Amino acid sequence: MNQDDRVISLRNVELTDADWIFDACQDPTIQRWTRVPRPYLRSHADEFVRGGTPEVMKWVICADEQPIGLIGVHTIDDDGVAEIGYWVAPWGRGQRAVTQAIELVAEHLRSTGSVTTIQAIIAEGNSASRRSAELAGLSEFAQRADGCPDGEELTNAIIYRRSITSPRS
Repeated sequence: MNQDDRVISLRNVELTDADWIFDACQDPTIQRWTRVPRPYLRSHADEFVRGGTPEVMKWVICADEQPIGLIGVHTIDDDGVAEIGYWVAPWGRGQRAVTQAIELVAEHLRSTGSVTTIQAIIAEGNSASRRSAELAGLSEFAQRADGCPDGEELTNAIIYRRSITSPRS
């Protein structure tokens, strides 16, 4: 089965997700490009699945019903801009799952009527995440100094945006 045959879906985070989330967050790439705690402890995964984090919304990204990553809405501002964030575990990379997950999130947010734009703030050096955003139709909107993690340091970020007021064609 090739990557185009895989069914990418989103589902709500469940308590039983703590095991695989803990395992995934041991990955150096996830620790480099996200704000997950370092070291990432089992208690962090337990807190996350219990809702002890500030995300507005969050979902598990599944490929053929198997969890491979997370995507969430960090904030929604008064102008209707929803900031999203995502990561994929090592075993789920290379499937363009994030591109499809972004579209699923956009469809969900479009249905709420209050969100007009999705944005992702991505470290300049994170080429994989930038490519996923671009494949999902997000375009460079602005740059921000010291806006994203690159390991223990903050680095320049690119803000990507896309209007979601109508479905992509």
